[in-house]
Amino acid sequence: MVYTRPPDDGSVEAELVADLRQAGCEVSYRERMHEKVVIVDETLLWHGSLNLLANVGPTDLMMRVTDASACEQVRRIMTKARRDRPLASRHRDGAGRRTGSRSQVGPGALIDGRLYLDVPYEEKEEAKRTTRARWDQEHRLWYVDAATPRTLVARWLPPEPQP
Repeated sequence: MVYTRPPDDGSVEAELVADLRQAGCEVSYRERMHEKVVIVDETLLWHGSLNLLANVGPTDLMMRVTDASACEQVRRIMTKARRDRPLASRHRDGAGRRTGSRSQVGPGALIDGRLYLDVPYEEKEEAKRTTRARWDQEHRLWYVDAATPRTLVARWLPPEPQP
């Protein structure tokens, strides 16, 4: 599991995230996060400010901890951490007003800490019960918290692009 800020579309960092996901790694975006967190096999924790996807800045730091209880505690903190206010939204103007139209938001979009889903009407109760999915009236789509494991919602996400 990798916790980090979302990369810009089309960037080298976005390509690295795609590579990580293709290799089976779960990546969870956190808008208001400076530190980075990687948990490997629930036993190895990398934590710090070093940008894992771009490695720039001589003052960045990363710590390696080999303790399963530390991994569990950090995962619990990251899972429960609230993201009330995104750092910046590509879907708001300078005054904080929403921009764009509904057509710009589709299943798989990550916006303001929400991951949008394509849930058929007949599966909505299951999505609510199993993933705490909620309805976004403005975009007319179901969504879950962006930290929701992709394995729980994969059936309602668009297929990953193949290389």
